[in-house]
Amino acid sequence: MSIQCLSPSGSVSTDISTDPLEPLGICQSVDGGLLVTLRDYVTHSYKLESHSRCLVRHITVTGDVIQEYEYQEDGQTRLFTWPYSVTQNSNSDICVVNLTGNTTGELVIISPSGRMKSVYRGQNLKKNFIPFDVVCDSHCNILVTDSLNNQIHLLNPDRKFLKFLLTDNEKNGPYSLSLYKSTLWVGYDGLVKVFTYSV
Repeated sequence: MSIQCLSPSGSVSTDISTDPLEPLGICQSVDGGLLVTLRDYVTHSYKLESHSRCLVRHITVTGDVIQEYEYQEDGQTRLFTWPYSVTQNSNSDICVVNLTGNTTGELVIISPSGRMKSVYRGQNLKKNFIPFDVVCDSHCNILVTDSLNNQIHLLNPDRKFLKFLLTDNEKNGPYSLSLYKSTLWVGYDGLVKVFTYSV
């Protein structure tokens, strides 16, 4: 229940407590801070109780809270069931992989103010959409993994489906993504594949 920042030498330079919440996903925000997905570890199901906590927290690199995203604008409707991973697009959209069941999920996209912009639940699929990771490219396109269908979905900056980026024959995955310029790393079960990325 903490976030540790490592120096280039590998020593811990900062230790940010998230207790009593468990951090799952983390990314750098466009303002140089951090966005962290958090969930209380006592809620083990996808049916949340009134006391359950499932949120994205915007913090500084020293751990000061800037903003929390937990409820929609009405202050009562939850944004997330199980926020798993997060990234922020260069257009400031916050993209959150939200697991909704053992074999279901969605991509929730909110504004920096916390307004719900859209929810993506897959397109033209044979099996349930269950995302695990999300990244954005320099053109504000969104890439999201789909482990059950063995695909990567490509969405445009308006959050509309464009195409399946990869249709790999791996039995498991893809699970994780990393994108730097034109290089895309895709993590499968025990394997990382490297691709040249272009739209």
